[in-house]
Amino acid sequence: YNSYFAVDTAAALLESFIGQARAAYQALNLLGPEHCIDGHGQDYTGKVLVLSPDTLRESCWSPRDQLWLAESGFGCSPTASGRAVYATCLGDGEKTRWNRADFLGVLDEQHLPDWAAEKLAELRGTTQKQADHSQERTDSPAQGGMELR
Repeated sequence: YNSYFAVDTAAALLESFIGQARAAYQALNLLGPEHCIDGHGQDYTGKVLVLSPDTLRESCWSPRDQLWLAESGFGCSPTASGRAVYATCLGDGEKTRWNRADFLGVLDEQHLPDWAAEKLAELRGTTQKQADHSQERTDSPAQGGMELR
């Protein structure tokens, strides 16, 4: 996004303000493309993705709001015509839909914070338990006293 401003002030004051704004932005420690592996040609399913700060409101600019576990959707596939990626936020557990283009890429695991690793293990454990439970129900020959044929 490009924005243009006309400012009628001394150049030194403007430079000082810009320096303060840059310092405040850097203090947020947001994740960027440098924290990602080249993931644009990858399937996103089951991977931790970095949401672009441009997609988020300023009040949500934090790594906790940027890390998402991709779960499903046509947008997970790089070759599908769909864009939807259904994901869970590692910061607060929110589940929502994003477009594939809203993500910077797949997070390089060396940049995964400890809190996110714990949440990821929890989410993957829950998903595995649900899959195991679903498998148990379909493998059972009798349910509720009835036999499936």
